[in-house]
Formats: sequence, C-alpha cells, structure tokens
Amino acid sequence: MTKNQGLLLGIALILLFTGMALPTTPSATSDVIIYAFDQNPAGSDDGNEWFTIHNPSNESVDIGNWTFESTHGITATDWIAEGTILYPGAYCTYTPHYRWLDNSEEAIILRNAEGEQVDRTPVVSDNENDNRYWMRNNSTIMLKDYGGA
Repeated sequence: MTKNQGLLLGIALILLFTGMALPTTPSATSDVIIYAFDQNPAGSDDGNEWFTIHNPSNESVDIGNWTFESTHGITATDWIAEGTILYPGAYCTYTPHYRWLDNSEEAIILRNAEGEQVDRTPVVSDNENDNRYWMRNNSTIMLKDYGGA
C-alpha cells in the first residue's frame, strides 16, 4: 500500500467511525416534481397564489436559476437563486408577489437552468375562490381543501 492510499484509507475510516458524511454533488438529472399549487386562493389572487416543488429522490439537486412558466405565457424567474440546493426529500414553496396563474385551463411547467422541461402539471381549472388547491397524489393531481376562509 502506498503512502497516499494509506492516507485515503485512514480518512475514510475516520469519516466512517465518526458518522461524518462526505458532501454529495447535486444531481445533474432531476426527479424534482411540482407537488402542489393553488391557482385561485380565497380572496385576492395577487400575492396569494403558491406552488410547492418536491425532491423525492435520494440525491441533492441544484435548482439554481430554474424557472416556472404558466401555459398562458407568464414566467416566474426571480425566485430561485444560483447555487440553491434542494436536498433529498425536501419541499420548497414559493408565493409570487403578483398574480401569474389563470383560474381556467392552466398548467405549470418547471424548467431547469438550461431551459429543459423537468415537470409539468396537467391542465386544470379552479373557478372557485376558496381554499382548495391541487396536489400530486402518486402520478395524478387531485383537488384538496386546506380549510380557512
């Protein structure tokens, strides 16, 4: 065994026995999904529409500079800073300060920093000004009620 191999083995054993983990490199590919969204919240839509993404994988994902698009042409580009990491199992919710989703026949498209589509919701409508929202249940989207006014 060379001196360098012995050193690497020693470091690996120290990390193993102390419970420390080596940092992981964020995944280049992504299993990130649009988990839930509310396109027509109770009251004013301005500043109250929201969406949540989820990383169901076992790998960290660099979501820096990712964008969201509505199928009616509005893009939310100002919320994910460069270098943002979505850790395994993590959720991230964003509420734009403006109205960007239509209440009828709308879908959300998630794109990575290269502009490639990562996920897309089905086209849905929510014409009730209430506390229901759309949530992914396995591979489908279903309407849920979160209570309130």
